[in-house]
Amino acid sequence: MITRRRMLEATGGLAALAAARPVAAETPTTVPTNQGIGTMDIKRNGSRPSAKGSVDYFTGAVRIDPLFEAPDPARARGASVTFEPGGRTAWHTHPLGQTLIVTSGLGWAQLEGERIEEIRPGDVVWFPPGVRHWHGATPTTAMTHIAIQEALDGKVVDWMEKVSDEQYRRA
Repeated sequence: MITRRRMLEATGGLAALAAARPVAAETPTTVPTNQGIGTMDIKRNGSRPSAKGSVDYFTGAVRIDPLFEAPDPARARGASVTFEPGGRTAWHTHPLGQTLIVTSGLGWAQLEGERIEEIRPGDVVWFPPGVRHWHGATPTTAMTHIAIQEALDGKVVDWMEKVSDEQYRRA
């Protein structure tokens, strides 16, 4: 099999390779598999718009960048969520639990009835199924995390009342 590189070397050397269009630009977004059982789906960076966190479920400035929503029968969904200082979720639960991977900043997370915990980049936080909790930035520092959860009968979250300023300040 002749590779693109070998063909370019044979017809014009590495200068032709350097002048050629980047391979990444030629990569299709849906790639057939060699077994004919499905396709690979690539969501290109910037192809899905950011959204503001709904004032019904968040306090403060919150940006949600969708990452993935696996097709059936898979159930996993993920987003990168950025909370500006003071930004936080409302109380909520997840039917199959939730994992957070903190990627930048400094945040707080709390299970109902427990103390507020500080979370930092590299921390991985697990919230068990059906347990009320909230998470967000500290009052002075923004925080970004990747949130991963699974859908049960199409539902990934049950939203409840907002975390009050008094509850938030208990940290």
